[in-house]
Amino acid sequence: MVKKDLEAAVGMTRKWNAREAGRDVARNTIKQLKSLPKFFLLFLTTHYKDHGGFEEFLNGVWDVLPKATPLIGGTVRGFMNNYGCYTRGATAIAVSSSEMDVAIGFGKNTKRSPKNAAQHCSKMIKEKLEKSKYSNKFLLNLISASELPEMQSLGRRKIIEPGITPKAIMKLYSFSQKVLQKGAGRDDEIIEEMIKNFPDFQMIGGGTIDNGEGIISYQFFNKDVLTNSVVSLAINTNNNLDVLTTHNMKKTGKEFNITKTNKDGRIIHEINGKPAFTELLRLLDLSRELINDDTWLQTSFYFPIGSYYYNSKSSFGPRVIGFVLGESIVTGFRSKDKNASILTIDGRGLLETIDKNLGSYSKTPSFGIIASCTTRLETMGDKLYYARDRILKYFNDKPFIVFYVGGESTYTPEKGFTYINMSFNSALFWDDN
Repeated sequence: MVKKDLEAAVGMTRKWNAREAGRDVARNTIKQLKSLPKFFLLFLTTHYKDHGGFEEFLNGVWDVLPKATPLIGGTVRGFMNNYGCYTRGATAIAVSSSEMDVAIGFGKNTKRSPKNAAQHCSKMIKEKLEKSKYSNKFLLNLISASELPEMQSLGRRKIIEPGITPKAIMKLYSFSQKVLQKGAGRDDEIIEEMIKNFPDFQMIGGGTIDNGEGIISYQFFNKDVLTNSVVSLAINTNNNLDVLTTHNMKKTGKEFNITKTNKDGRIIHEINGKPAFTELLRLLDLSRELINDDTWLQTSFYFPIGSYYYNSKSSFGPRVIGFVLGESIVTGFRSKDKNASILTIDGRGLLETIDKNLGSYSKTPSFGIIASCTTRLETMGDKLYYARDRILKYFNDKPFIVFYVGGESTYTPEKGFTYINMSFNSALFWDDN
């Protein structure tokens, strides 16, 4: 029997200067490997934009990283790894194995043309892996998440005051989405297209974001810095793997009917036959006078809408309420479910989500890639180390990265497609040794 040689290493940096930080995270990661890395997965916070820039950060990485190593990554709100929990810095994971083929791809203009972006990305991956002989298949998709729209004459705000008709709002929103590429991420549509192209792959996905302002995020593909793009890492391997989504949110008993939406259900115009935002505030027992542009997202994170994903009878979960356009509310994903409820969760539930997820695996992983909703980071705050303690219990010092994103998904041929918010999503790999 041939001994498997799966190796993984996690590195990080807290240096401020972009070029130095790029070198540091690459050096700290690959020095732990005995063989050349098959891929390099990179996550960093957006402060490097003002401390040398992302191009210089990647230049630093490539000062150290072996040439031709496939690299993808993106900006995140924060990250967790074997070393700690951080909302400033960068982290990376590199993996080597003699029983693994790797391909990466990208697609641009995800908010304007999600299907075309997914097709371009898929074509690049298929061309690279068409001769691969390994049977276990995995795809990581990092996609530009929702970004605050820039409405003509209204600027970039989280709450646009009432007075604009839904019809006028949709015209403004469509212009922002297709011309400026500001608005909903449409990452769920991209994942659906990727599933059509790779139906036998297991997948995990997350939306790249910034420091919480929701203005712009960045994706990385080898030496290129992208925006409004999807970047994907495909792995064919003999190593075992599995993916799983958990959220653990509970219904509050506040049920309602969604009575009017836009075509795909992402934007809600009416709830219980009444203007959506006013009715939502009534259900939440919130005073409009206490809601403002600066605090809205921090408030809405705690009370997502529970409903089924678009055309799905199995993917029930939270959908975060994003920005407000007059009386219309923009949610985190598409849905045709008319019956909805307000969900909530407490600190214990957030921790138990981790146990429900990682506790379902029967073996200690060789390494793990975990996409977690940024709202979990925001909600837990300085208690995030309790979550890390739970994760360390399952990994037994094996390398892992948790990256905090906006919009999370998993897919397996057996379990189907899950796209929700406020979730914890794992992709674990192990060998038989």
